[in-house]
Amino acid sequence: MPNIHKPFHQKYRPNNLDELVGQKFISITLKQALLTKKIAPAYLFNGPRGTGKTSSARIFAKSLNCQAFDQPTITPCCKCDLCRQITDGSALDIIEIDAASNTGVENIREIIERARFAPTQARWKVYVIDECHMLSTAASNALLKTIEEPPSRVVFILATTNPERVLSTIKSRCQKFDFRRISPSDIFQHLSEIAEKESIKYEVQALKMIAKRSNGGMRDAQSLLEQLNLLPEGITINNIQNLLGEVSENELTNLIKSLVENNPESLIITCNKLYDAGNEPLQIIIGLLNITRDLLLHTTNNKYSDLYYTSDEFQDELNKISKTINKSTIINWHNNLRNIEYQIKSSDNPRLWFEIHLTGLLGNQEINSSENKQSKNNKTKENHESRENIPIVNKENISNEIQKPSIKKNITRDELIEKKDEKFEKFEVLEKESIENISDNNQNNPESNNLNDKWELILSKVELPSTRMLLSQQAELESIDSEKITIALSPNWESMIKSRKVIIENSVRKIFGDQIILNFSTKQLNKNKPTKTSEITQNEVNKFRPIKKIETQTNASTKISNEETYDDSSKNLANFFNGEIIDLDE
Repeated sequence: MPNIHKPFHQKYRPNNLDELVGQKFISITLKQALLTKKIAPAYLFNGPRGTGKTSSARIFAKSLNCQAFDQPTITPCCKCDLCRQITDGSALDIIEIDAASNTGVENIREIIERARFAPTQARWKVYVIDECHMLSTAASNALLKTIEEPPSRVVFILATTNPERVLSTIKSRCQKFDFRRISPSDIFQHLSEIAEKESIKYEVQALKMIAKRSNGGMRDAQSLLEQLNLLPEGITINNIQNLLGEVSENELTNLIKSLVENNPESLIITCNKLYDAGNEPLQIIIGLLNITRDLLLHTTNNKYSDLYYTSDEFQDELNKISKTINKSTIINWHNNLRNIEYQIKSSDNPRLWFEIHLTGLLGNQEINSSENKQSKNNKTKENHESRENIPIVNKENISNEIQKPSIKKNITRDELIEKKDEKFEKFEVLEKESIENISDNNQNNPESNNLNDKWELILSKVELPSTRMLLSQQAELESIDSEKITIALSPNWESMIKSRKVIIENSVRKIFGDQIILNFSTKQLNKNKPTKTSEITQNEVNKFRPIKKIETQTNASTKISNEETYDDSSKNLANFFNGEIIDLDE
């Protein structure tokens, strides 16, 4: 007869509730239900894969029906015919159903019909419905009544990895048990016992790495252990990394060193080594993300080695690196690596993209040194001194430079346009110098906290003239600090001003930076004194008056015509209100 191999996850499946690993609370609760004979009609087992849901269902079925006892027990013998049949999945009264393959109403109707008959061999008929979230809505609704009031000696056990998709009406009729991920220490202990029974040679650190990589699933850990046992070298860290397709931790550490030392040559050489070893750019990114996570843990002086993703032999090296860079630099690296993950997946040349982005991280680190801070202070001082040499222009004189365009007879169109353009250029130069003067005065004079001056500065940065005039007449600066700025609005104009919030935000951020937050409030404003900006705006409006055609009739036979032509003033007036000329009738 051929030798039939039994996988580890089947061979070492728990036989009673005491052998259930990592689910102590669930084990205690089910044992108490068996001892007190308080058996619920339906149970819902939910949790990640490989945490013991199906194993617990089979153990519970054995405990209810073990032939070595006359009543339910917490220690089934696992030797009687019924216990062996339940273990093999061939018991007539213990029905295991895959809901992914039996999703329709007809399948559920068959279960309901069979549930009416008494058990043929066992004391209790047990239905185990695996992946119950795959049942259709109609099938789940058909099962409701039977789950709530099943025939005597019938128990339903529903298992799922996605409890959110199970109908709430189903959940309310079941006793719910949440299976949690098994801790790495429990998995390591269980794997050690298997290795001793199977005479497997292993490295302790390698076994711990298997426990970490299994993500809390015992079945995944057992399968990985069995697969590694096929290699002649046995269970080593290097074999685990090769089997899982992970990047060498030594090369990943060299990449981090190249970034810290700002060495592009070493960075590219290390990347080429990883490519030659068969590693994909996406695998390298995942490895770097794990390394940066461990670096961040080192900056918090973490002393629990179980939390680290990398092996213990690299912890001292990572600890030294973490002391040479700031926490903000590590977070910046991590964020940039996460952002390029999608580009690497969708690119036709992922290697090129990876090298470009990785090289872009060079020079972005902030080294923990006093020299860096001193150089920043020197630059700030130089900028402050250079601003003091800027000449001051009085903004109040601007209005005197802007005069209303007068209508003069017998002036040609070209002469009038030339004069207008000269006035426009002169006004723009004076306004620009005035705005720079206000900004410099506010920065060089720390005692200037007057809200009116700062409001004038904000208005000067508003690009749209109509918005600037509206704010000067129907709004004012209420309060300002390092984090937020509040502008008070007139109730009648609140909606119109808020619709131009983006324009106002851009003006505020030009002066106070991108971090400041803009808020609005509503109150009755007292606008007795017009602001300087409003005076300028009024002169702008006067400047935009169009020249009209004037006709005067002195007597019945004579008509004096003062022929004037329209110039660019009409277009400027439309631009002032962010509009355009549709029709112009002389």
